[in-house]
Amino acid sequence: MISFHNLKQYKKILLLFLFILFISSLLAPLIKIASDTLVPQSTLVTDLLNYKHGSYDFGKVMRRIILGVAILIIFLFRKPLMINSLSTIGIKHTTGWWEHLQMGFFLSTGIFILYTSFLFITGTKILQVDAKSLGDLFFQLFKILLIAGLVGCIEEIFFRGFIFQSFLRNMHTVSAVCASSLFYSLLHFFKVKLLVSPGFQPFIGFEVIYQSFANLLINFNTIMPTIIGIFLVGVVLSYACLRTNSLYFAIGLHTGWIVLIKTNILLFDHVGTNLGWLFGDSKVVTGVLVWGLLIVTLFLVRLVTKTTSCETVSYGKISIKKQYLFGKESIR
Repeated sequence: MISFHNLKQYKKILLLFLFILFISSLLAPLIKIASDTLVPQSTLVTDLLNYKHGSYDFGKVMRRIILGVAILIIFLFRKPLMINSLSTIGIKHTTGWWEHLQMGFFLSTGIFILYTSFLFITGTKILQVDAKSLGDLFFQLFKILLIAGLVGCIEEIFFRGFIFQSFLRNMHTVSAVCASSLFYSLLHFFKVKLLVSPGFQPFIGFEVIYQSFANLLINFNTIMPTIIGIFLVGVVLSYACLRTNSLYFAIGLHTGWIVLIKTNILLFDHVGTNLGWLFGDSKVVTGVLVWGLLIVTLFLVRLVTKTTSCETVSYGKISIKKQYLFGKESIR
């Protein structure tokens, strides 16, 4: 009988993903009871879950349940998953980590400002500030920066520090980059808006999971451009990790993109054009122009970083390429 410990790393990830969904579905009815109580009493929860006319979006609750269960499961299975410390997933004190963080942030924001400027000049975006006052504008910008840093850090630890590195253990580098980036892209669409009314619903968790899979399959052709765009984002972020042997450059890139995307929503309104295939839509990553800029970013990452992820050493007459990724040494 094959044990969990002996499975290849990417198979462990798949099994854990299904296990997380199953546990989350079992917990969902109990958490819904608590949500039913909180929603009418808390203004914050009411706004967060769009509580109107006696119903609210349980899909948002379910996404948070899945996140919490995922963190708990990964912590409990950290030994068979070979997560020994923060350095294992790329969070470690290395020379130049702050420079990598800044470099990533300014590179992503610079490319995005170039993209936004082009769309503004061509009339695809128009200035429309969504703020009540100058003070409100600065407050919203500060909130965007704070949220972007938090989301960028969490997602990079999970997707590049854990998922990507797990795939690297049993796959060639290119295959690991593609597989982890596709997983990263598809998970962005594993969600659904499901309105519920107060009351015990024993299968609500399984219903949300089913609807999420159905939504992904039914709307696959519609969301394909966005899937491609986010896939390319994942490729750039994975490559940044490989080039720097840590997560800091990727966190900087990710944070910069989130800041500019949310700032664009705050400051500009996207106007539809006949060249939607080129410029994309309000989701940003759907157009050929952005895909091209992401590919350019890939080359810029190579240009501005030094290869710290690998070195060539000689053993007698044999030259072996040793790859170091996030503190683990492997010979390929």
